[in-house]
Amino acid sequence: MSSLPLEMIAEILCRLQAKELLCCRSVSKPWCALIDGPNFVKLHLKHSVDTSSNLYIILRTTSHVHYMSFDENLVLNDCVTLKELNHPLMCYNHGIKVLGSVNGLLCISNVVDDIAVWNPSIRKHRVVPFLPIELKRYFGTKSCSVYVFGFGYDSIRDDYKVVRIAQFGGGGKRSFESEVKVYSLRKQSWRRIGDMPYCVLYPGANGVFTNGALHWVVGENPESNVANIVVALDLGVEDYREVLQPEYKDKNCYIDLGILRGCLCFLANFLGQRVDVWIMKEYGVRESWTKLFSVAQGEVNGFLRSLKPLAYSKSGNEVLIEHDNLDLCWYDLKRKQIKNRIPGMPYSFEADAFVESLISVNPNRHLDGRTQDENEDMNMRDDFLSEGFKLVLIKFTRRNSRANIEKR
Repeated sequence: MSSLPLEMIAEILCRLQAKELLCCRSVSKPWCALIDGPNFVKLHLKHSVDTSSNLYIILRTTSHVHYMSFDENLVLNDCVTLKELNHPLMCYNHGIKVLGSVNGLLCISNVVDDIAVWNPSIRKHRVVPFLPIELKRYFGTKSCSVYVFGFGYDSIRDDYKVVRIAQFGGGGKRSFESEVKVYSLRKQSWRRIGDMPYCVLYPGANGVFTNGALHWVVGENPESNVANIVVALDLGVEDYREVLQPEYKDKNCYIDLGILRGCLCFLANFLGQRVDVWIMKEYGVRESWTKLFSVAQGEVNGFLRSLKPLAYSKSGNEVLIEHDNLDLCWYDLKRKQIKNRIPGMPYSFEADAFVESLISVNPNRHLDGRTQDENEDMNMRDDFLSEGFKLVLIKFTRRNSRANIEKR
């Protein structure tokens, strides 16, 4: 056992769930140093994303937050187990909004507009400093008409950022100002960047993050009354660009955005008729837009108002979708039809998918509060391979054996 290279040990441990790894941190100081280290945290996240494992669905009602594991019970449409989740922004109303999700971190807000970056897997959070909105400016000639948020990851600076767009209108039909401020989790401060040269028309339509950028559906100006432009804010260079849309003939639709396995989704909603779901397989390449599936009015229960793709099944042959905040159901990509709805859901809810991770909400420190330099100074010697590692290895081997037997 003592001859095993650290790389092999890390490859074994990265297959465990976050709660198991948190227990493993108590085995010894070297174990704690490895699990808390940034390289292992990234390895664990990469394995979860690449293998579609450690995926969860969070369900939000007006007063409660639940979550469920994306496991075989969900795939087989068995009755799922919803577990209540205590979030860090509890107030007189327990409901929250999810402003964005990336790498296992959720950006959430409550009814009094408190904002926090939260990792539910390790039960850590950081409250974002309150940023008031000027309701009126320029001697009252302009007022804030709408504001939206976004949450994403800046890979250049290894930083997580919260974005708020506050739009001010007035003083003429074409006169508007889309003020953009960015909160850096690493610097723990807000700052203003260049205004977005587009008009936000849909309150509460928060940004969708993928490929280093946040995306919104916007219009050219308030007079247009139509949001038909997809704009991206690159979090690395903090600049805006338009994203070319798929070529579809009927433009008389409501546009929405989504994300599936890291790919940008374009939803063309022909209200009361159907919803077409497109996916951009190669980001930034218009020719890579592919129509993934289409859901018609008669295929769902009730009126087809909205549709939200959440995740692929592990086989990649089905897509889990949320319909009208009422149902979760699978769409079979091979048969091109909706399968069964998932039983046991709340009456009305909003759903989001997130992957379990060890990402810290305190990027300058690790899970136990140590700095990176302090972590690297810790001794990584032979006591790493303690009896605790043997137990984890045995547990991992047994779990894989059971999984292989069940597949057979």
